[in-house]
Amino acid sequence: MKKLSFTLIVILLVSIIITLIGYNELTIRQNSKKYQELIQQESKNINTKTSDSITINCIGDSFAVGDSKTSLANALASQTNCSVNKFGGYYDQSIDIAIRMGSVKVYTNNVTIPSNSSPVHIKLYNNDGEELDVLKSSGSNFSSVEIDGISGKLKYDQETKDHTFTRDQNGEQKNINNLTQITAQFPEYNEDDIAIIFSGTYDPQISNGIFRTITYQRAMLNKLNTKRYIVVSLTSKRKMPIVRDMNKVLAEEHDEHFLDFRSYLLENGLEDANITPTKQDELDLENGYIPTSLLKDDKVNGNSKFNQLLAEQIIKKMIELEYIDEQLLN
Repeated sequence: MKKLSFTLIVILLVSIIITLIGYNELTIRQNSKKYQELIQQESKNINTKTSDSITINCIGDSFAVGDSKTSLANALASQTNCSVNKFGGYYDQSIDIAIRMGSVKVYTNNVTIPSNSSPVHIKLYNNDGEELDVLKSSGSNFSSVEIDGISGKLKYDQETKDHTFTRDQNGEQKNINNLTQITAQFPEYNEDDIAIIFSGTYDPQISNGIFRTITYQRAMLNKLNTKRYIVVSLTSKRKMPIVRDMNKVLAEEHDEHFLDFRSYLLENGLEDANITPTKQDELDLENGYIPTSLLKDDKVNGNSKFNQLLAEQIIKKMIELEYIDEQLLN
């Protein structure tokens, strides 16, 4: 009898333990599901903005900065309720843009800054002391700079093919005998901003040069510190004969963040712009070139129709990536 009672007690205890374990596992699964749903909801709330406080930063070369009338920034601002900024330089290489953003540092060395406001020729270097061929075009910054506490103007001389520095105010002569950083006013970005990046069009056309472009694009993204970005494809086969292969590498690098605008222009550009193809346009398309009717006279940069189409494709991509929703459209 005692043995029977002991056996029943053991069975009862085991049953209770199993029940408790089952209850705990069920509770854990339920709480885990709720937690995952909460995380997904929070992620959705973070990634999809419905207010008019969103800022779109167009960063890059002439495709990004453009002119005031036909620029991409103007087209984006006219179609959304977002604040749109542009930053970069007209003929900037990818390294130039990274320098302007402050993600790549630039230095000078072996120069004497005079006590007066006479311009002095200087060379630009990276942190390894290698000479750089950069900052040769006008842009958002690096006109007003500072060298070792001396503020002044940095200019590129097209005749001498080098830079000059002219101090703003007279002062003591300064001898610079080691690598000294040249600083400028760098932009500040919020992690919730959306970045639209254009670079590579003016990069040196060298073997595997696209990987140089990607290196500096990564530097830009590190400075932006955001996951809300789009990298726009290269477009000009006239300037870059292997543009198709270059875009393949960019697409692999940036995955869902890559916008293949070139393919869109070749397939649908003229039709969506309501342009009847000219004979030149038809010849362009046969050769894999962007139609002349969508380009400026330089046959590289886009005209107002081009930028209008680009703005529409960027907006479509931003909605697809859940950076904005359609309520933000005008």
